[in-house]
Amino acid sequence: MKYQLKILYIVLVACCHGCNTVTQINMNAKSDVMAPDVDSVNFTFKKKIIVVDAFLEDSPEAHHFIFDTGAFYTKIEKQLADSLKLPTVFTKSNGTAQGVTREVEMTSARTIRLGQTAYKDIAAGKLVYAQDSYSPCLAEDGIMGANLIQLRNWKVDFQRKRLYSSNETFEGEKVGLEDAMDFSTGFLSGIPEIEIQVAGKTIKNVLFDLGYNGGLVLPKKYAGYFTDTKSEIFLDQSTSGIFGSNLDTLEVKVLELALGNHKSKIPIEFSSLNKALLGNDVLEHFTVYLNYDHDKITLIPMSSIVVDKPKKFIPGIFNDSLWTVNRIHQDIPLKIGDTLKSINGLRPREVYKSHCDYFMNASKLIDQDSITIILLNGNIIKSSL
Repeated sequence: MKYQLKILYIVLVACCHGCNTVTQINMNAKSDVMAPDVDSVNFTFKKKIIVVDAFLEDSPEAHHFIFDTGAFYTKIEKQLADSLKLPTVFTKSNGTAQGVTREVEMTSARTIRLGQTAYKDIAAGKLVYAQDSYSPCLAEDGIMGANLIQLRNWKVDFQRKRLYSSNETFEGEKVGLEDAMDFSTGFLSGIPEIEIQVAGKTIKNVLFDLGYNGGLVLPKKYAGYFTDTKSEIFLDQSTSGIFGSNLDTLEVKVLELALGNHKSKIPIEFSSLNKALLGNDVLEHFTVYLNYDHDKITLIPMSSIVVDKPKKFIPGIFNDSLWTVNRIHQDIPLKIGDTLKSINGLRPREVYKSHCDYFMNASKLIDQDSITIILLNGNIIKSSL
C-alpha cells in the first residue's frame, strides 16, 4: 500500500515533467513481485561485491548480477537483453558515481527470478560496458538495482554469504530496532540515503551502497569540517564503474564514524567528484537489514570494523609491455597517466593474462612494503608503500 501511495503521489507530480518521466512512472507502477513470505539465495563476494545468480524471462540459464542498492535502475547487458527480445521503450541519461554519463536504452524485463521470487515487469537499462570497466569481471550480465530491491525487505548475511528477502520484518531485525537508522529515497528512486556522524559532525544524504566495495567516501567540501586532522592526498583514476573511470582527487583523513551506536575510527576519503557512499568495506562487518516497509536500516555487528588503508600506488596496463599510473600518493614523484617500463622488474604480460586477471589479482604488485619503478627514460624510482 505504501508503495502504491508513493506512485500515486509521483504521478501527480509528473504532470510537470516530460514524457520520459511519465513513462518511467508507468513502468515502475507495473512492477510486481510473486514470492514466498521469506526467500533466500547464496551469493558470492568478489572483491567485496555481492554477486547473485538470477534467471531472466523463461531462460533456464543462470545469469550473474551485482546486487546494488546504489543503482537507480536494474541493468541488463545489452546483447543479453536483445537476445531475449526485450524491446527498447525510450532512452535516458544515466550517470555513475565516477561522474560519467551515458545515454541508455530502457526496456522492461517481464520476469527476473531470484531464488523462488519472481520480480515482474522490472524497468531495466540495456547496459553497454565501457572497455575499461571492471564490472563485467565480476558479473557480466548486469546489475540488480534499487527499483527491484525496493519491492522486498532484505537481510544480508555477509558471514554466511546468504541473501534473504521477505514481505515482513525479519525476527532478527527486531533485536536491533532501538539502534535502527532511518533512510529516505529520492524522487522515483529506491536508493536508500542515510544520515551519519563523522567526528561528531552530521553528514546527510549518504548512499547506503551495497554495490560499492570501498568504505566511506564523502564530498570534498566536508573535509573542511576537520582541519585539525592530518590529511593525505591521492590522485586517483583506478575506480572504473560500468561506464569507465574519471580523475578524482582524494583527501584522506582518519576519523571516527558513527552508524547509530556503532563507532570506529577509519580512513575516510573526501572526493572531488562529490560522491557520498557507504560501502561494503564497512558493511561486511555487520548483518544488514534493509526494511523498505518502515524505511529502516538495522546493523547487527558481527566483527570489529577494519577498513583497508588507501593504496599509495595503483598501476594500470597501458599495453602488454608497458604500465601506466592509475593512482598515486602525494609523496611519490609520478603523475596520473605516466608510462612505466617495469614495476619490480616485471612487465604486464609477465604478471597478468587479461584485463580481468589484472583486476582480480592486482594485489600481486601493490600489496608489498616497497616498490621499484623504471620509467621509459631509464630513471628509477624506489618508494615505500
